[in-house]
Amino acid sequence: MYICHDCEHANPVKLWKCPSCWSFGTFIKDPTKVKKSKSKSVREWTWWTSLTAWSTEWSTWYQLNHPEMERIFSSWVKKWWLYLLWWEPGIWKSTIMLQILELLALNNTIKIAYFSWEEDTSQIIDRKRRLEWENKASTITFDIYQAHHLEDILTTTEEHSYDMIVVDSIQTVYTPHHESVAWSISQIKRCSEKISEWCKKNSVACFLIWHVTKGGEIAGPKYLEHIVDVVLYLEWDRYGQYRFLRTKKNRFGPWDEVWIFEMTLFGLQPVYDLKDRIMNQANITTPWNVLTVGIDNWRPVLVHLEVLLNKANWKYPQRVTSWIEQKRLQLIIAILERHLKINLWYFDIYVNIPWEFEFRDTGLDLAIAVAIYSQSKDVIIDKSLVFIWELWLSWQLLPSKNHKKRTIEIDEFTCVDYERITYINQLPTIL
Repeated sequence: MYICHDCEHANPVKLWKCPSCWSFGTFIKDPTKVKKSKSKSVREWTWWTSLTAWSTEWSTWYQLNHPEMERIFSSWVKKWWLYLLWWEPGIWKSTIMLQILELLALNNTIKIAYFSWEEDTSQIIDRKRRLEWENKASTITFDIYQAHHLEDILTTTEEHSYDMIVVDSIQTVYTPHHESVAWSISQIKRCSEKISEWCKKNSVACFLIWHVTKGGEIAGPKYLEHIVDVVLYLEWDRYGQYRFLRTKKNRFGPWDEVWIFEMTLFGLQPVYDLKDRIMNQANITTPWNVLTVGIDNWRPVLVHLEVLLNKANWKYPQRVTSWIEQKRLQLIIAILERHLKINLWYFDIYVNIPWEFEFRDTGLDLAIAVAIYSQSKDVIIDKSLVFIWELWLSWQLLPSKNHKKRTIEIDEFTCVDYERITYINQLPTIL
């Protein structure tokens, strides 16, 4: 049996071109296919502990003392857990990683090792100096190594008894005990499995940093999600100022949290006044602006939504949306035309959320309907009203998902929901 060392596609005959990944000259003999022996198989040693002998050492965690970081990490960084931080290059993954290490070193007695191969140690040191704030970081140190050999990383960690390691990045790690080229998917799988096994055996916390291509063609990170305990997904709008750190997986905590922050002179800083910023920039004295609450990865966010109706110059009117789903807009327009007798066929309709949030949330239905109706009738919406509800194809309104979370976010406003409106044809009575 022959196997491709890039994608591990198996074939009984050695091929020159792999039919799976289209690579040339990558087929080698499968090292796992050996002749059966009559002797008993030898099992690897397995570490274990008795439940009666369980002690607090196995439940050690490292404090962060940072409200937004604790939201993402479920209040602490756990011992022997593996964390995966990934997205495309140039999104400041290394920058946010250094800030996490600063918080851990500041609030805990912990030995940290940073293994990097893509960046020189001088680059990491310079970045660390730029992130110093209030002279606290001057007393915080951790060791930086420039290494990519798996055995060197594990041996160094064991010799110096590090409590936490960072591998930047996992695709550069290489082991000669696996017959494949460096940076291949099979090497990444092999090295990540060995790091996971070693860290859990020795109670060492580990952060793995991974980046994909700008087109996101590599499927390796999906495999890594099964190995690690927590998956952190760093997202951004390339032309925006905000970054979103999302939890996509957490074995022992919430997997739906999001941290919103921005880049400043002092590094990546959390945005605590997001609601005030939105209210200050929102022009809610015009008929086409309304306030609503969207759910971004299960986190309620107050947003201001604007709609523009313009006379259609073509045979078919345009329906253009920004940061929300376009098909949902078509559904809302059909409901308004049917039950409120509004003729929207002669208008191009543009819906926009003037921030960097992307919502696939049906709880914004009523807000979109109110904005369209208010501009068509030239009615100014009261700035103290926040519209949260979902529309049925009939004239009835449905409860929005996570309604309690939304109402807590807007306790100082007046919420327009099922207590004030039940059917869409009651909309003119509350405006």
